[in-house]
Amino acid sequence: MAQADKYSIRDLKKDFPNDDICLEYIFSNLHAKTCSCGGRYNRVKGRLKFQCSKCRFQIAPLVGTIFEKTSTPLTLWFHALFIFSNAKSGVSSKEMERQLGVTYKCAWRILKLIRESLKQDGLPLKGDVEMDEGFFGGKGDAGKNNEMLSVVMNKKTKVIGAVERKGRMRAKAVKDVSAKTIATFLDHNIYPIDTRLLTDKSNRYNLASWGYNRQSVNHGNKEYVRGDVHVNNVESFWSHLKRSIKGTHKAISKKHFQSYLDAFVWHRNNRYNDRERFGTLLGALLQS
Repeated sequence: MAQADKYSIRDLKKDFPNDDICLEYIFSNLHAKTCSCGGRYNRVKGRLKFQCSKCRFQIAPLVGTIFEKTSTPLTLWFHALFIFSNAKSGVSSKEMERQLGVTYKCAWRILKLIRESLKQDGLPLKGDVEMDEGFFGGKGDAGKNNEMLSVVMNKKTKVIGAVERKGRMRAKAVKDVSAKTIATFLDHNIYPIDTRLLTDKSNRYNLASWGYNRQSVNHGNKEYVRGDVHVNNVESFWSHLKRSIKGTHKAISKKHFQSYLDAFVWHRNNRYNDRERFGTLLGALLQS
């Protein structure tokens, strides 16, 4: 990564040294400095508002953002965004609590609001698209002869994922990985025309992928790559996600799994440039 693409804590403190600069940045990204009456917005002294110099209309730029009604300084919020932006393997609420010097409740709320703002876009994937299912969490022993396998699998969180070669990722937590559910995911997330769908040999895709140019590898016969046909990119994402959950979060409930999944997908889709990733995160939070 080139030096210009990196973004360090020193850069953050230089760009956002105090709350006034942070507030100015938020205002300039959401509103024009010039009012429709011809006046100019200026900061109201001692308040988190801007007022027009002619018509006296006031704007509170934090209203409608995740910073609304916060008692946490904006510099700490931006520091939290910096930590989250660089934590490609996730960051726990306890770690955020220690780094910011805030309460656990405050750190948990900050991370929750950030993750909820990173919804995956609705643009369909196309080109060469790998697709696979992943299973996360759950407790229990399937038994010597797998007689309890169905019980153990029901406790796990099921996820369907797809990734463009050298492109974007899409993943969704689902109630099951039946052919019907896979077909629904395909319809909503993958463009069928001129797209090559790359999967394993699972028979669930036989009906679900009708209308797609599907090519597959047979993992049951220890075939993992055949020419350029493989699902190694999406499986690499599953591996990273499992290690990150085990090492950072320890466990994630089914209720909140999608928001954590959205965050990991967002990190993967913005993995190349630290500076751009921080700016993209700020933009996503303000737009939401």
